[in-house]
Amino acid sequence: MNKKFLSAILFGALMVSSTGTFVSCKDYDDDIDRIDKELTDLKSQIAALQSKIDAGKYITSVDKTDKGLTFTLNDGSSYEVTNGVDGEKGEKGDGNKLTIDKDGQWLIDDEPTGWYCAKKGETATVIVPEVGADGYWYFVNKETGKLEKSTYKAAPVSAVEADGICTLTVVNPDGTTTVVKLPTTAASITELEIVGYLNAEGVFTAFSDKGSADNKYEMNSSAFWANKKYEWEWKDKDGSQKISGSIAEKTALVSLEGASLVVRVAPASADLSTVSMNLINSQLKEAPIALGAATAYKGLVARDASANGLWSVPMSSEVLSSVGSLKALKQNFFIDKNDNGIKDSDEKNIAFALKTPSFLSNYNLAFNNIELKAANAFINDKDHALVADANLIQKGNTIYYTGENIGTNNDSEDKSYISVKQGAINTFYFDVPTSIYKSQIIVDEFEKQNWGVEIEGNTFTVNKYFDKATIPSFPVYFNYIELVNDGSVKSVTQTVYIRLERSISAGVTLDAKAWTINAVKNKDNFTAPLKKMYDAMSAEELINWKEFVKNYDYEVYQVGTNADGSDKKISDYKQYGTTGENGSNKIKDMVSLVKSNGENITNAVDAASIKVNLNQEWPTNLAFDKEYYVLVSFKDSKGDVLSTAKLPFTVGIPALSTFLVKQQGVFNGTNDGTAYIFSQAYNVKDNDVIAMQYDLTYGFVKLAEKLQPKDATATTLKFKTNGYINGDDKNAEGQIAGIAEMKITSTTPVELTPGYTAIDASKAILMAQKGKNGKVYGQKFVIEVAEAKYVGKYAYSNDDKKAQKFTITMKSPIKEGSISAADGSKTISIDATDQQKIVESKFLAKTYSTAGTKYQLFPSDATKNGSSIYSWIKYTDGKITITPKDDKVLKVKEIQNTTEGKEGFEGYVKVEPVNPAYDTTGDITVTVNDVWGFSISQDITINIKR
Repeated sequence: MNKKFLSAILFGALMVSSTGTFVSCKDYDDDIDRIDKELTDLKSQIAALQSKIDAGKYITSVDKTDKGLTFTLNDGSSYEVTNGVDGEKGEKGDGNKLTIDKDGQWLIDDEPTGWYCAKKGETATVIVPEVGADGYWYFVNKETGKLEKSTYKAAPVSAVEADGICTLTVVNPDGTTTVVKLPTTAASITELEIVGYLNAEGVFTAFSDKGSADNKYEMNSSAFWANKKYEWEWKDKDGSQKISGSIAEKTALVSLEGASLVVRVAPASADLSTVSMNLINSQLKEAPIALGAATAYKGLVARDASANGLWSVPMSSEVLSSVGSLKALKQNFFIDKNDNGIKDSDEKNIAFALKTPSFLSNYNLAFNNIELKAANAFINDKDHALVADANLIQKGNTIYYTGENIGTNNDSEDKSYISVKQGAINTFYFDVPTSIYKSQIIVDEFEKQNWGVEIEGNTFTVNKYFDKATIPSFPVYFNYIELVNDGSVKSVTQTVYIRLERSISAGVTLDAKAWTINAVKNKDNFTAPLKKMYDAMSAEELINWKEFVKNYDYEVYQVGTNADGSDKKISDYKQYGTTGENGSNKIKDMVSLVKSNGENITNAVDAASIKVNLNQEWPTNLAFDKEYYVLVSFKDSKGDVLSTAKLPFTVGIPALSTFLVKQQGVFNGTNDGTAYIFSQAYNVKDNDVIAMQYDLTYGFVKLAEKLQPKDATATTLKFKTNGYINGDDKNAEGQIAGIAEMKITSTTPVELTPGYTAIDASKAILMAQKGKNGKVYGQKFVIEVAEAKYVGKYAYSNDDKKAQKFTITMKSPIKEGSISAADGSKTISIDATDQQKIVESKFLAKTYSTAGTKYQLFPSDATKNGSSIYSWIKYTDGKITITPKDDKVLKVKEIQNTTEGKEGFEGYVKVEPVNPAYDTTGDITVTVNDVWGFSISQDITINIKR
């Protein structure tokens, strides 16, 4: 069997199995049966791997194992490639991983080799090292362009990462190699865009506008060329730590305004931290700017690698040696047609693109040269400026300042220190970063150990207390090299005295409060006990806290609403205005600390709870869908924060639906109500009938009481309708209904004037326009919430109001009722002799309800006055109407209402059969008219018996 073929096929089969291994054995003949079994599904396995690559899968990491290498794909699957238990190891074990460092040197398993990568062609593609027949690595000599043998013996399995490709090489038992090229993260990139930059303070500046006519994006930079050699030495107080440096004559570099580029990559899941990048011009010449390893941009929430595909790429100047002139350096950044080192008006900047091993962004980044300016240093913020450049004192080759940091604190006894928090990052930065070449923080070793000082770049943290009783300050030496336009440099050392704030307990977050503004003003407050903060302290800490605590303050924040996603301080917001600038009280004034008995404290040590007294003065411009918190800081006499308590809370108002709880009997669980109109003593001035009307408060559960509760602030709620059937303003019937307001007047009990404007819901009457009862009857009219403000102040949203839209259909309770015989039938029997009285008890009259509300057809005056039903009925001479169908069969002779005071005397209708010779029937029609111009008529059959 051909060993080379077998070895390659076996490798291919095992590559596509997440648990498979590459086996190299001395005696293949002994393994033929095993190999045949493993090759059975070879074609399907290779097809599976190919389908993953075709679907866009790629290598995200390569890791060494004790037997070889493990390859992980972006879908989470992993594939182990080993040399088997009997394979011969390489110089560095069973597996090699080759990468390139920032200087272009090849690394084997992160160790330098002394060999540097060579590139070929206009695409500057890296030439990948090869494993020779003798089992050693061969690298390309950059000078000769030819492969040369190294002293490094190759492992049986190796992976070389370059130009977005992972080149996998397997050394076969016969000395031949199998090579497979696999795409990596870099190869997956489909988009790459520079979107802005971060300065030394971490402040983001977006590239949103064109910097000039010839380039889309511009960043300021300053060119420097050393006119002679300069040396410097930085040290601590006792000279035990010394850092020396120099810059040679004719050294050139460019200082950049941005510390990092912010770039967007697609797909967003691509991990840019593993991808090497540089800036090149259209001739593929690199800018003298080094790019570091990318990190996920922390200004936005990161998920997976970076959920939004935004990355921060550090930038620094390449230090170029033996550059002939400043002009030669500047010509890297603009097309100097006039060859004078000055960008004239007719000359354009050179555009650069961001290049990865396998992708190139647009050529749209340029560097605009500005003159070097004097730089001033700061720590943490603009309020903590170090000594201005103009006030520094020259001592030898170094400029020093070791005096007081004026204005950094308010301690009348000691103005020489800056207070910092334990574990907080403190940052030195410059107002003109383009003028700074190098910087270095030095702390005396004694102080560094005792205070737990950690230094990284221009930042430091103080992580432990050395002396918690007095907390003395200690010096931090901030050193930097400032570049000057004349080609000279200034070495500066500024001494900043740092004092660690006294802190007894870490910040404690109390249980969150979800507060609904109370309609009773003096009950609109809540408290949160501080017990959780005290419980977090040890017994000793609590004793110290009580001894040192002297003062306190508090601020109020809205969570995550600053432009950068940080929490916004809203302590000074007032009741009105888009930014809380108007009103009587500030939010901060709502907060207080109270004793265990609820009284306000006079001494910080007595604080038992945080009280927030809104008093219905929560600013109207602060949204209810946001989160807030009060941060209370307890301090010692120097202003150091001993402990903090954070009280998260939300503020809300009752849902609008809690006021508009629909009556089941009107709406039946829907938004479409059926309203049976009823008469009131309303003056509606509509000829001889009353306009159809419905008091909308009857459609809701205790609406009026909810809007104006006892001893509480009223809530504003107004209804409106456009008056069209179904709300359709194109309806041919026009505006035939409106919302009327119930008004008490001096001349009449109540007056209704229909209209279309917003009416207070507790006085709102849906009413037909004059003469339109017949058009309105049985039609739906849309009622909307025109205005809604909780306690008359906090407006509900348009969506809230729209959600409460409902319809009302008005009907007559009389017209929708029924009339029948007492047994529910439509038949009543009488004798044929003479006139017969059909008394009240022989009839059954009911209103609209299913069960039926009975009423009398022949009521007495007392009965009429005792029930509102009879006010709905329009009588003629005090009586209803009953007529015969055929007066040749049956005549109606008399209608008589019940007479009060006569025992057993019922109202009746007297009928007279007309000479029947046999049993027969005759019909009468009973008609009841209502006050709105509608009626119910029912035929009752009279059985006439001989």
